[in-house]
Amino acid sequence: MRNRKLVMSLMVVGALALVAWPVYAHCGKCAGSAKEMVTAMDAGKVTLGSAVTAAEAAAKGKAVSASASMGGGKMHIDVYVLAGDKIMEVEVDATGKAGTPKEAKELPSAHEHAEKKPVKGG
Repeated sequence: MRNRKLVMSLMVVGALALVAWPVYAHCGKCAGSAKEMVTAMDAGKVTLGSAVTAAEAAAKGKAVSASASMGGGKMHIDVYVLAGDKIMEVEVDATGKAGTPKEAKELPSAHEHAEKKPVKGG
């Protein structure tokens, strides 16, 4: 009976380790991605603040959300701007240049930012 409890306890600990490992591995990758984004921002001499300013000017509104991501080895920043009654998405590249604003149906959730599609043309 005692051995059975030990075996069951070890199985539970093993199962928990299998579940925890991908979570740990993912979090470690996030820090690596953040370092990669900062390196790209430094190379292009752009900050999150300057990207927001460029997006606000391009969409003629006020920024309500921004998120940097990497795709295809390139960094870009998606800025969501409220212009009148519309939410506009403006993609800002690693040099700080704002693209053409496009209407967004809704603001993305934090989960959607984490699963951002690769950069176009990258």
